Amino acid sequence: MFSQGWLFASTNRYTEPSQHPRDRRTHRSARRDPSQERRRKIELIDLDDIFTERDPVRIVVKESWQLHQVATSLRRRFPEGAQEIPEDAEVQFFFNFKRLHGDDVPKDTRLLFYRVLRKGDDGSFRVIWRGANIKLRKPERETVAREVAAGKSIGSIRETVANLLRDTNKSKEDLVQNSNQIVVETEGGLKQRSLEGNSWEARKVAAWLCRYIIITIKPADKYFVLQGFNEQYVCHEACINQRGYADTTKLKNWLKNDVLAAVYADNKPRRRHINLEDIRLTYRGRTVTKNNHIRPGAIIDFDVPRSIEDKFIRGESWLVPPTETCMVCSDEKRVSEMPNRKRITAACEHDATTCKECVGLWIASSMERTAWDRLKCPECPQLLKYEDVRAFASREIFDRYDMLATKALLSSIPEFMWCLNPGCESGQIHPAGCSKVRCQGCKRNLCIRHGVPWHKGETCDEYEKRTRRQRKNDEASEKHIKEMSKPCPGCNRNIHKYTGCDHVTCICGHEWCWLCLEPYYKDERDFLQCQHTRECQYHDNPPNYEGGRAFMPFMNAQRAPNARFAPPFQRAGPQRREQGQNVLFPIRPRNRMPEDQPVPGPAPAPRIEDDEVPNRVWARRGAVDGNPFDPAAGANPGRPPLQPRARPPNRRMDPRVFEFMNDAMRTHLLDMMERR
Repeated sequence: MFSQGWLFASTNRYTEPSQHPRDRRTHRSARRDPSQERRRKIELIDLDDIFTERDPVRIVVKESWQLHQVATSLRRRFPEGAQEIPEDAEVQFFFNFKRLHGDDVPKDTRLLFYRVLRKGDDGSFRVIWRGANIKLRKPERETVAREVAAGKSIGSIRETVANLLRDTNKSKEDLVQNSNQIVVETEGGLKQRSLEGNSWEARKVAAWLCRYIIITIKPADKYFVLQGFNEQYVCHEACINQRGYADTTKLKNWLKNDVLAAVYADNKPRRRHINLEDIRLTYRGRTVTKNNHIRPGAIIDFDVPRSIEDKFIRGESWLVPPTETCMVCSDEKRVSEMPNRKRITAACEHDATTCKECVGLWIASSMERTAWDRLKCPECPQLLKYEDVRAFASREIFDRYDMLATKALLSSIPEFMWCLNPGCESGQIHPAGCSKVRCQGCKRNLCIRHGVPWHKGETCDEYEKRTRRQRKNDEASEKHIKEMSKPCPGCNRNIHKYTGCDHVTCICGHEWCWLCLEPYYKDERDFLQCQHTRECQYHDNPPNYEGGRAFMPFMNAQRAPNARFAPPFQRAGPQRREQGQNVLFPIRPRNRMPEDQPVPGPAPAPRIEDDEVPNRVWARRGAVDGNPFDPAAGANPGRPPLQPRARPPNRRMDPRVFEFMNDAMRTHLLDMMERR
């Protein structure tokens, strides 16, 4: 209809040409309107609302606001009355268990905690007394607050409060019979709870943002003490049954909910992995049952499985300061990281000084060099029992120990036999009088009579006739082994000694003399001793490793009262040794030649005094005096003596250097003798 080349103007919706030029810019910058700035709501909660009675408030803040603007808005919400926030008061804000020190509001947060400190308040701990029939005055409360700030334990604070109550209330001191009657609690902050552990550090509750310590007192018949992990936890709740004795179910529930699952710094309880059946209560060595006769005020021991114990100790570590030192690794340890009840085994008569971790490493190393049933305490000769290994060893080591113990127990049953298939680890009890048994694990047949896989196609008599020669060879080998070996007096294992001394240590741990079979033991000085028989060659001449004889020369030596035995750096100048004096103390006396007996070889050169030849160093070697640096010393008598080569002056040794080295070695040996 229209030919090409025609142009039409753009039209508007009224079919008229548009008179406005088209704006082709895709973005036009404009200043943001403050009234249209993005806002959000934040809830503000007072940490001390129990005492200040300030209710939580919600305020609307802008993205550009800072904390001082939030504090200003907060003051407007509490302008007067007991909840008033003065202008000169400091408002502290907290987020994610930490105080905000800057002025920036955390992004995307919907909740902030705050604390108001009036003028003159430094934010330190405050102690509040809530006892009814007895008083704790302000000076005593300030004393307790100072102890809390100093890092005292809850048990120490209980003792302090009990002593202060007795001193200031003479007429009512019979109300305070035991320090465990004192109840220590926290109020305010993020967690309000009773502080049960006597080993807990009181000031650590600041991690829960608490500053108020509430102290009360309970009657003497209203508490129990539960003891575990070398710590004590005081229960002040009503855990008494109708007869007036301990209610075991209530005690276990209290221990689970208030102690084992509620000691974590993040304020999150962990109860899923704890069951009441896992908690075992004992009183005076006996398991506590429902029909017990335990009166209030008693100390009850408790035990939990290893997995629960490890988790609890890790979770409680922030509350318990290190107060012990391991004698093996020399690290500072908490009381819960040491063996329970300070005993490695129940038979130990000493307090344990080795931490649990080091005892576990000791068990792991002992498993590599001794029998599983001969594991000993690292501090005494007492043997470790099954429950001891389970308490200290790692899971891998304990599984290996448990497997060996199970195999040893099953092997002691006469009718039990392990499967002979290398890939099968099962075993079973075979019926008496039966020669052929089928393994229930790998389904293979075994010959019980000969202890071999079943000889298919042969009876037992035919198999025995065919292997008669082999059995004779085996018997001859066993006889030869018995002739060249000796049975251990401790476990009757055959031992072959092909080298070494006659002090033998079997893998079972028994130590004995190879010649007379008498046992070795350690005396009060921790030296080896043995009561050899009269036929033994060591009866009249014991070896050096018995009784500390190797250390006798050092122990009997006395320090000379002259200056030669003083340390080299304390002397006025170089000193000379006297003629014929020995420097080294031999461990075993040597058969030396008499002084007047001629020594084979060339005659020694005539002695020259030290002042004539000052650069010559004399030494005593095997009762022969001579210069060890003389080229002619020890030469062949048939050959002419060698002429010494001249040394450059800068390479010549100063004799005082050798004198200093010899004196330093002698001083070191004498110091070792004194320390021994």
